Formats: sequence, C-alpha cells, structure tokens
Amino acid sequence: MLHTNAEHEALLAAKPERQRTSHQGRKLRYEGTRWPCPHCMASSEIRTSYMVSATMRESFYQCTNVECGACFVVTAEATRQLNVGATPNPAVTIPLSSHVRRDMVRVVLDNAGEVAHEARFTTPVTGDLFAGGANTS
Repeated sequence: MLHTNAEHEALLAAKPERQRTSHQGRKLRYEGTRWPCPHCMASSEIRTSYMVSATMRESFYQCTNVECGACFVVTAEATRQLNVGATPNPAVTIPLSSHVRRDMVRVVLDNAGEVAHEARFTTPVTGDLFAGGANTS
C-alpha cells in the first residue's frame, strides 16, 4: 500500500516514539539473550557461556548500562519436557510435564505403524528406545 509523503508523515506523527532513558542501557542485537540486570533492571547480554551438563548451561552476563556495569552468572536448566522427542537420549532424564497425557502417548505408541526413515540430522539408532532394553547403535 503506497502512501503520499503527507500520509507517511501523519502516520509517523501519530505513533509516538518510545523514549529511552539512560538507565535502560544500550539496545541489544539479539533479544533472545536478554536478561534484566538484578541491580538497575537494564538489559544485560551474554559475554560467554558453557554447558555444565546435558540439561544445564551457565551463562555470564554483563549489564549494558555503563553506569552500573554489573556482571553476574545465570544458570539455565531444562526442568521438564512438554512432549516426547523422536530421538530421546537414554542417558538424559528430563521429567514429563504434568499436562502430558501419558495414557494417550502410550496409545499412540502402541497403535503407531512403522515406516522406513533415513536420519539426516541425528545418528541412526537401532532398537526400540521405549522398550527399556539395551540399545545398540
């Protein structure tokens, strides 16, 4: 939809620009890495991180407010699964969320047919991961 210059200026004038105050820190490029500073509530960003285990990551954050400059550590952990993955790792135990209808998952697994599949993004696993027996790869 094309607008004339007057219409475009009227649209810009009608939408007030969000006022940024100095305590908010600088704008971050990746919004997914944002965590509020516990001291000044400005945005913080990840400086580095590493995996503690298969279900836990520790991230080092730095406040973007130059007057604050706080550095702190955030620990993120996978605490529950919302659905059952197609290629579960038997060595990793993440409990299912209470909203998962286990009886329905059992019915689906019991009545599901099998179709040949060639894995492209994960290593192929032979055996049934849900049978509870030893797996061979």
